[in-house]
Amino acid sequence: MYKKMILCSLWILCFSLSIFAQNKTIKGKVLDEEAQLTISQVRIEINNGTIMETTDEIGEFSITPEGFPVKLTFSLQNYISKTIVLKKASNLNVVLEREVTQLSDIIVNSKNERVLGTQKVSKIALQLRPIGSSQDYLKVVPGLFIAQHAGGGKAEQIFLRGFDNDHGTDFAVHVDDIGVNLSSHAHGQGYADLHFLIPETIKTADYYKGPHEISLGNFAVSGAAKFTSKDMLSRNLVKLEYGQYDFVRALAMISLLDKNNFLSKKEENAYVAIEGVYNNSFFESDQNLKRLNTFAKYTIALSDKHQLKTSLSTFHSEWNASGQIPLRAIESGLIDRFGAIDDKEGGDTKRIHVNMQFDSQLSNKIDLTNQLYYVSNKYNLFSNFSFFQNDPIDGDMIHQQEDRYIYAYKGNVSIKETFGIPKSTATFGWSVEHNNNSIGLNANNGRVLREVVNRFKIKETNYGVFFKERMPIAPKLNVLAGIRGDFFGFNLTEIHPTPQTGNTTAFRLSPKLSLFYDVTKNVQLYAKASSGFHSNYTNAAVTNKNVNPLPKAIGYDVGTEFKIGKKLIGNLAGFYLESDAEFVFVSDGFEFENKGRSKRLGAEASFRYQPLTHFWLDTDLNYSFGTLLDAPKGENKIPSAPRFTSTGGATLRLQNGINASLRYRYLGERPLIEDESVIAQDYFIVDAVVNYTTSKYKMGLSMENLFNREWREAVFYDSSQLQGETQPVDDIHFTPGTPFLAKLSFTYFF
Repeated sequence: MYKKMILCSLWILCFSLSIFAQNKTIKGKVLDEEAQLTISQVRIEINNGTIMETTDEIGEFSITPEGFPVKLTFSLQNYISKTIVLKKASNLNVVLEREVTQLSDIIVNSKNERVLGTQKVSKIALQLRPIGSSQDYLKVVPGLFIAQHAGGGKAEQIFLRGFDNDHGTDFAVHVDDIGVNLSSHAHGQGYADLHFLIPETIKTADYYKGPHEISLGNFAVSGAAKFTSKDMLSRNLVKLEYGQYDFVRALAMISLLDKNNFLSKKEENAYVAIEGVYNNSFFESDQNLKRLNTFAKYTIALSDKHQLKTSLSTFHSEWNASGQIPLRAIESGLIDRFGAIDDKEGGDTKRIHVNMQFDSQLSNKIDLTNQLYYVSNKYNLFSNFSFFQNDPIDGDMIHQQEDRYIYAYKGNVSIKETFGIPKSTATFGWSVEHNNNSIGLNANNGRVLREVVNRFKIKETNYGVFFKERMPIAPKLNVLAGIRGDFFGFNLTEIHPTPQTGNTTAFRLSPKLSLFYDVTKNVQLYAKASSGFHSNYTNAAVTNKNVNPLPKAIGYDVGTEFKIGKKLIGNLAGFYLESDAEFVFVSDGFEFENKGRSKRLGAEASFRYQPLTHFWLDTDLNYSFGTLLDAPKGENKIPSAPRFTSTGGATLRLQNGINASLRYRYLGERPLIEDESVIAQDYFIVDAVVNYTTSKYKMGLSMENLFNREWREAVFYDSSQLQGETQPVDDIHFTPGTPFLAKLSFTYFF
């Protein structure tokens, strides 16, 4: 009897000690803030003493300290150390932030396989520059400029390599492999509105210049950008921004699942992000911009070799705009530079993405990806470009509208060490995207319908296949080569004013070749030759047989990426781009004016310099000279094509959480018409950002146009007629650039 009591007591004691020990145990995992992946071999130091533990191969740890409170320090090379003080046992998710890129760690040669063919200097800039909006991601590309000319709700105009890409005609944008560009859009070909993207949800960004990336087809001529969203959140956050002119932005990002085995015994992650923006802006007439974005993503490991990712994105924006104002109206005193001739411009847009991606590892060397996505886009835009030129009584307000549905499937298989060649990778990809779109144009009195001008139903299907091979053909020479084929079917049904139907088809074969030669471990030479294209507006392709539905562009690049010592990395490049057709969108007729063939010859230089451990300097210099090949000399310059541009700045990031950035952007003069008799003014703008970050919160101050310069953001040369004028006048029309604008932000992490 006593023996049983003693054994029972010992068991209770052991159990109590076990419970007590468990209550003293600190468990958790350590994650990389950017990649959202767990990190192994992280050293954990207790009370500034000895190393108690390192994270295991899946980034997890378990520590039982002698008592509380306890101070834990997590550290690993190339990461900023983090110290946490605990008063009791807890389950922790510790997030480590990578040290801002140390240029001494940058690999220039082809050993950096993942970014072969992308812009390395852009990747470095992405880590150094503050990102406050989705448009900031585009401005990271050296030489890329954007301009807004219809309030904050419309896609920006994009300039790169001497191309006025309009809203995306020759610059491709992808988010999670969903094409953002919209063909045969109501307001322009390749319309790429990135305002649905919540910047804090982005995990990686890749940039390309020229038509050289094999996996990209339509619209990837002057360049491209690809963004990938995070699969999981390392921590929850709420963020509030407030700025001048009634600017307010609120953001919440909440993790819903984190290895909770909601549907399976495998790892699952889910989170939701909600963003709201309100802005009256600096114009005399309130912009009244309202934008609501949501993004939800769920990731599940179905097995050790199969992963499913699903996401849902919604976007709704509405706004007023003051439009492009004529220079003569300001010079005569009729309006202020922030005034308007017709302040009833503006619009609303709604976009939905539903995305599903299934990744499979078929073997150690073969990976397979299948993707299905659906896009819905509804769009209304009210614009008045010519004021009273066509209707001297009611004005020339037009209403462009569309209701679009996209259904798409993509797949690719990647095979490592093809033909038994080490470090080689072959990828075969295929895709089909079907656009079903209803578009229309109305003549309006303000925002009230006056007359239906036209109505169309457009069905456009793009079938694409590509093959690319990355292969070392010598110890220092790598080749990235491939070919893609794109077949398009265009179907147009005119509903008004003349009911009729028409269709056409087109095929484009695009070979691409890039060579990379490692002169030394710090110097790489490259040469690229590729063919690309952008599809034409369905209305023009079907109704005008002289229009090539898929005009070709051929691009050549030669250059070098290099590293001098441990503190300087740079890129020098020359390029040549020739296009079969130079189209200008005619917004009031859903058509294009073809200015013929064109060529652009240019040079680029980018430098990143790190004189001190926590201080970086950078500059990008870009020059392009474009001419129309079918126009007579003296009248053959490409309108609105930028020539010299430059961006750069200084970045300071200290280990105490303080970081600051001072940045400039310069856009040189450019011709607005072919004979260069009318020139757009240049501008030089300076912006600044200061942030202070701790483990629990982040505070920031951003200032645009620090010196309050007067500048013109979007500039055009067109005809218009004001009330009181007897005939149209050719004049410069522009949207004024942002004056001095300060914003405060506060982010709380939990």
